[in-house]
Amino acid sequence: MNNRKKLAKFAFCALSACMTSVAVNPQQAKAEEACSNQSLYGTYEVQGSGYLDYTKPFAFTALNTYDGNGYIKIALLAVSVAGNVATNLSPEGTYQVNSDCSLTITNIAPNGMTSNNSGVLFDDNNKYAITDTNSGTIVNIKAERVRHHYKYH
Repeated sequence: MNNRKKLAKFAFCALSACMTSVAVNPQQAKAEEACSNQSLYGTYEVQGSGYLDYTKPFAFTALNTYDGNGYIKIALLAVSVAGNVATNLSPEGTYQVNSDCSLTITNIAPNGMTSNNSGVLFDDNNKYAITDTNSGTIVNIKAERVRHHYKYH
């Protein structure tokens, strides 16, 4: 068998093996459920970092509690803006989860300032990743559910 035929046979076998593993993988074979606001509930540990006004370093850690109906109660444990640290802040927010698991979150500070974010809910709704979409802000945020303690719906 010449090299070209051997290579073609190897490529076909490798492709067949890949296709077989995808077809029989139960995690991939199960139908995905559509997401909704009810997909996001419980308490998530949230961390974010980046820049405000393109130049001011920014980082935070929070515990966000989602009610499954579009409301967020936020316990901002620590936030640092250009080295100035604040702790124990309590902004609130709203969110919308779309059927494709994309989501938008709006946080509202006690002084009325808002932060708008867009991203995706994943890992059986246990995690999400979002990016702040306000002009001049470069902040990426990741969250992971730490409690399933209640579900309002």
